[in-house]
Amino acid sequence: MDFLPADYVILGAAAVAAVLGLLGGFSGALAFLAGTVGAAVTGRLVWYASLDWFDAAWARALTALALALVAFGLARKIVRCVVHGILAQPGDAIFGFLVAAASGLALALTAAHLLVLSNLWPVKSVLLDWALALVGAV
Repeated sequence: MDFLPADYVILGAAAVAAVLGLLGGFSGALAFLAGTVGAAVTGRLVWYASLDWFDAAWARALTALALALVAFGLARKIVRCVVHGILAQPGDAIFGFLVAAASGLALALTAAHLLVLSNLWPVKSVLLDWALALVGAV
């Protein structure tokens, strides 16, 4: 499998998220994962809902990105406050590392997919093609 430059960007984002998860612990990583899922769902819903509002793909992409970032922040804040008050254990950093690595990869793949859909980033990547085939969104 030959990686394209876009694949290295995606893997770099996942590595940064993993290190931040190691530092932030499980509650922070779980909050990041909840924010990532919330952002992905919101971005996808807004992308298709904005067909009636915008003709230009870039305007739809910017709207989806802005609302996805709002959903990310809200979900992250709520989950972080709830979980941080409940959970404190020695393996917090290790679980945080694992969850953050997975969610960082998912976030980078979601961003890459939105950029490809909006024609702002016309080059697909090997990892993005693999992830799209895995979830059946071909």
